[in-house]
Amino acid sequence: MKFFKTIQNSIYSPQYYAVVLTKSFKSSLGYFLLLVLLLTVTNFLTVIKPLLIETPAVVQNLATDVINCYPQDLEVKIISGQVTTNVEEPYFIADCKGGAYLAVIDTQTPYSADKFQAFRVPAWITKDSVVYKKSDVETTTYSLTQIKDFKLNQQLLNSYYGIISPYVKFIGPILLMFSFVGLYLLFGFRLVYLLLLSSIIWLLGKIFKQNLGYGQAYKVGLHAITLGLIVESIVSLTNRWTGASGFPFMVSFLTLGVVSVNLFLSKKGQNS
Repeated sequence: MKFFKTIQNSIYSPQYYAVVLTKSFKSSLGYFLLLVLLLTVTNFLTVIKPLLIETPAVVQNLATDVINCYPQDLEVKIISGQVTTNVEEPYFIADCKGGAYLAVIDTQTPYSADKFQAFRVPAWITKDSVVYKKSDVETTTYSLTQIKDFKLNQQLLNSYYGIISPYVKFIGPILLMFSFVGLYLLFGFRLVYLLLLSSIIWLLGKIFKQNLGYGQAYKVGLHAITLGLIVESIVSLTNRWTGASGFPFMVSFLTLGVVSVNLFLSKKGQNS
């Protein structure tokens, strides 16, 4: 409970900030790291279900769809950057539902914009390239000359699926681990961010005629950033429902506001 009281004091308590100036740097740093851990856990709880349950299911379904959608009679080979097939060309590849065509394989016809337009497909696999539409008026060409020799057919896809299938269940836990570490490091990076913000706090001290060293300004920043980080987390967690995304430099402005109210304006009021 003492830690949560410190959170409250770090948002507003002029008396507490007077004490912060005399406390050790280790104490303030310890508070900040605990705050970051709390925020990390809070944000982490919201991604457990998507990463642990939904993502492996999506990967599993995607792999199954690729295998089921790949034409049973089609074998594609790339040898020395040249494409060959075992089917009559042009060969059109439809989506899984058998509706719209996704691509055409035609290694015999030289590429031309008019021919591509006539095919009415998003992508054309030529003798040595993949040409696809970025928009209605713009196309991009990817050369296959640097691709190592390989072949692709449904039998090969099934063998690949058999290799990776047992490991799909580990995707969720691995993503969770990286997510937790990533969130903690993302919040912890504010230690570097505070190096600059503390310079502004130090400058405010000069403006308000208070003898505040840079080290003291940094300690104050470790506490004053509390409100900004909490508000930032709330905005992020509720964005899907509210559509709110905060405002530019929100954490900075809130931090400097907390410092001004608790440290500078409060003392000014006491002296007047």
